[in-house]
Amino acid sequence: MYFIFEIEFSSNKNYLANLIRAYAEQEKMEVDVIQSYEKIVMVFNEEDERLESFTLGLESILPASLFLGKSKHYTAEEKPALMPTKQVDLPLNIAPCPSCQKEMFDVSSRRYFYPFTSCNNCGSQHTFLTKYPYIRANTTMKFLVPCAACEEERENNALRKDYPLISCIECGIGLRMVDRETEHMALNKGDYRKLFKAAAGAISSGKTVLMKTMHGYRKFFNPNRDLEAIKSIDFSINALETGLSKSPYTFEKQDKESVGLSTLLMVSAGGFNEHLMMVEQEFNALLSIERPLLRVATKSDALKKLYGSSVLVKYPDDGMTMLLAGELVKHGLEYVAYIECDNNEEADFLVDFDMPITSQKDMKLFVNQDEKLFVSGERILYPALVQGNKNRVSVAHDLACVGVDGKKIIDSLEVFDSVDTDEIYVLEDEDFESGHANEKPFEQYQASMMSVLAEHHKIGQKSIGVHFDGSLHFLYYNGKSVINAVPPIPFESDNLWEKIRTLREGSDRLVGNYKKAYPEVWERLDNLEGNMDIFEVTAITLGLEDESFEGISAEALSFLGKGGLQIDTRVKDNRFDNYAFLTSIMSYQLGDVENNFMCYSIYESFGDYIGEIVPQLCDKVGSNIVVLTGETFANQSLYGRIQRTLGQKNPLMSKNFPIGKENAVHGALYL
Repeated sequence: MYFIFEIEFSSNKNYLANLIRAYAEQEKMEVDVIQSYEKIVMVFNEEDERLESFTLGLESILPASLFLGKSKHYTAEEKPALMPTKQVDLPLNIAPCPSCQKEMFDVSSRRYFYPFTSCNNCGSQHTFLTKYPYIRANTTMKFLVPCAACEEERENNALRKDYPLISCIECGIGLRMVDRETEHMALNKGDYRKLFKAAAGAISSGKTVLMKTMHGYRKFFNPNRDLEAIKSIDFSINALETGLSKSPYTFEKQDKESVGLSTLLMVSAGGFNEHLMMVEQEFNALLSIERPLLRVATKSDALKKLYGSSVLVKYPDDGMTMLLAGELVKHGLEYVAYIECDNNEEADFLVDFDMPITSQKDMKLFVNQDEKLFVSGERILYPALVQGNKNRVSVAHDLACVGVDGKKIIDSLEVFDSVDTDEIYVLEDEDFESGHANEKPFEQYQASMMSVLAEHHKIGQKSIGVHFDGSLHFLYYNGKSVINAVPPIPFESDNLWEKIRTLREGSDRLVGNYKKAYPEVWERLDNLEGNMDIFEVTAITLGLEDESFEGISAEALSFLGKGGLQIDTRVKDNRFDNYAFLTSIMSYQLGDVENNFMCYSIYESFGDYIGEIVPQLCDKVGSNIVVLTGETFANQSLYGRIQRTLGQKNPLMSKNFPIGKENAVHGALYL
């Protein structure tokens, strides 16, 4: 008889299954670990007396994960027949696992306060990759020689067997902290600890710290600081090492802009319920080993004053931020803020290390009840192993899909050497010149729709698609190619008032009234430069601090009522008209409609419009397969409306790729 233990795992990533295998090897436990589509299955001999202790031990070594679901166990006379997922050694870019975290905070460990602690199944590995295949010689760590203890681990430690990036304080990467007068080098355990202690002391007392993390440079600061009150404090590194006294600081208006556009780093899980309004799924996602970026509603008065109704939130996501957070908690802080920047950003202190890194764009996650959608970014999902029978390379948004040793891998362009290929597909307007004789351009909406169809095994089947990413496109896939069935009327932000004035009868009066009521906004819109999308212009019209789709989404979250206004979404032939949309918003604005109600109504109106057009197209082509793509769908109001209007058709969306632009490199394989 066999004892079967199954865990739902909705990803093709292998790090949890590999971690279980390593733990079994460490404990000398016989178990078959099989990862198949959407689950990990462990098969034990039912008579093994260590079965209970092993399964209980899994709780201590397995991290929380975005992809984990329910578990179950049962007995069977035969082993289950499963088709395992393909596996390839790709560098990860997730947080340290529980075992590695334990080492970082264990004073007896060789990795005490060593932020580059990782193993085969966790950590910021991709940061150090220079090219494939993923071996130490192809990483920036190739110049560091492992010490005897690390070499012994590489041979015998199940978690780090043949690990390319193995290192510790004795043989690894050094840190330094610099102010205008002093440089402090971290060379041993005590130095590493003092450095993070000093950085936390500076931040808690109101100074800024520019820190190189495994995800690039971040400028950290206490968003509640009083800029005047801190001028008399001694901020030399030597003073910071001994700790600083704390004072209750208040926030100054002059620094509001940098705070409002920053990301909130929650350094203590204990502060979540006090400061943020979250559902359980959002809480679990933030604390997962994948550490995504989420927009969450604010709860405490302090955060509402700083960020308004919602804020982008992170939990410490690499060794640098974890160790910093551990010290910040000792100063009584529950959160700090940071902005992503480069090494030229001005700050009071710099924490740096002399090792080149390649940072990936952070991954934004959208949560709606039990549904989780990756919105945009690279980290967590890339690099990715994908299927494809054609000898084709695809390029989009600085990502490429390239064949390596017989496997197709999606990753950043710079980690691939030259490759022989029959053809290369390049996203329209991508800044990339291949020089290949058979180079073919493609549109974002085409590739995005094909990516979703391929994920759901619908290639070759007629379907209707909606691509909403700044512009709204209704698509038709005839089984061979994607057709832009109902394209939007093109939007050009220059000469905006002239286009609005001639839209329809009475529009010229609207322009005149708007100029009188909002002269500053009128002038700003009259002098727009560059190719701006409708959401940027809408945010400017409403006077939002964050002039983007993100800003409108954030404002919509603060509306707690039900039912919105009807925003004009079309003029003729059922095509979305950007100018009619903008004119409708200005009319309501002149009627003193609140911004949050307006932003909420925008998405509700889009949801109604999409819910009306899609069934008509489905009936016309005789298909009930509906595909939704584009990061605009990552909005609670719009997503909820779509579920009500199109829920019966079970619309398909990306699961293993972002719903936004980064899925194009995958979809191009099927064009």
